[in-house]
Amino acid sequence: MAGSGVLKRHTACALLLSQAAFQHDPMPAASSIHPGWLIELVTCPSTNSWALAHLRELVDGACVWTERQTAGRGRGANRWLAPPGVLTASFVLPVPAQVPVTYLSLCAGLVIAHAVEDHAPKAQVQVKWPNDCYLDGRKLAGVLCERPATGDADRVVIGIGLNLDPHWEQSPDTLLFATDRAQAPASVSEVCDPPPDPVAMLTSLRRYLLESTGLLAAGGWKHLLPQLRQRDWLSGRKVRIETSGERMSGVADGIDDVGRLLVRLAGGTTWAVSSAESLTVG
Repeated sequence: MAGSGVLKRHTACALLLSQAAFQHDPMPAASSIHPGWLIELVTCPSTNSWALAHLRELVDGACVWTERQTAGRGRGANRWLAPPGVLTASFVLPVPAQVPVTYLSLCAGLVIAHAVEDHAPKAQVQVKWPNDCYLDGRKLAGVLCERPATGDADRVVIGIGLNLDPHWEQSPDTLLFATDRAQAPASVSEVCDPPPDPVAMLTSLRRYLLESTGLLAAGGWKHLLPQLRQRDWLSGRKVRIETSGERMSGVADGIDDVGRLLVRLAGGTTWAVSSAESLTVG
């Protein structure tokens, strides 16, 4: 439960309102004492579900973290199961209701990329529309953004599952849910030895989330688009998509001005996809 030490609410006007929100800082130092904004749970089914259930008690900037998540959720009906070494956390942030969830998911992908690269400067993290991050062609992280069903619509919970230093051998059944089946997932430990301390990584993620969602709240989505397009992992790849009962195949052709995935179909026309129940590459 959040106590009096949790950081007070941030306002958009106090945040950076340019691409300087992603200026890289030195890695935060690890500490044996958790900061006041961090709520650590010994175990819980889902950090997103816990944060949503306790939203009235949590101030903006709070982070709910567990090293043992037992029933994590992904987009739609997808499950997210995590062995030891997968960082599972949810952040509570103030974002106006009119900001689309697609913006938030893609923004969080950029946040993960920059946070990881702060700790592993040689890493080149890419964003896979709509809510994943890839490293060396393999899944590194996933994002789930949710607003409360009732109550304060101007707040959002952003859940992040990041393969920090996963031990798949301790829980091999989770491997299926953390990858795209065709290949093993990537991890931060591959590009950073030793891997970052979890609290240090959470500190990096939180800082970038506060700044970038402040940018979104101030109407600065267009400032994030160039970076998203530069890191677009799907661009140029063959994709098969199912959405709203329709099935289409084509070549991913970038992200449009409102965050939709552009797919170039065989006949030469372009299909703008705002959401997808299923997206397969290849």
